[in-house]
Amino acid sequence: MNIMTSAGFLYVGLGGGLGAMLRYGVSLLFSQTSTLTKFPWSTLTVNLIGCFVIGLLWQYSSKSPQISLFWVVGVLGGFTTFSSFGLDGLKLFQQEAYSMLAGYVLLSNIVGLLLVFLGVKSGTLIQAYL
Repeated sequence: MNIMTSAGFLYVGLGGGLGAMLRYGVSLLFSQTSTLTKFPWSTLTVNLIGCFVIGLLWQYSSKSPQISLFWVVGVLGGFTTFSSFGLDGLKLFQQEAYSMLAGYVLLSNIVGLLLVFLGVKSGTLIQAYL
């Protein structure tokens, strides 16, 4: 493994740890509110903050692989991957690939929800046999 690959893993790992801690901090801030309203405020907040921050960092990250690896892949990857979904969608929109954008949004959301459901059902079946 060359040094750039090793350094890249270090940037991503450190950033990912920071992002995960930030996400946990946000969930603690909203733990009382989410319990009272049943609405996933912490997840929505994390996703929206992540979308804003990836927008801020996107242009800078193309100029510096370290910024991209630490902040975009690491911190935002540990904080939320929804920001990457938003950025990918924006790129498709800017390329005027509207049908591809629609397919991406629909597949990500509908198939994603379906796969969560199937994962839960599969986990239940596996537990029943253990």
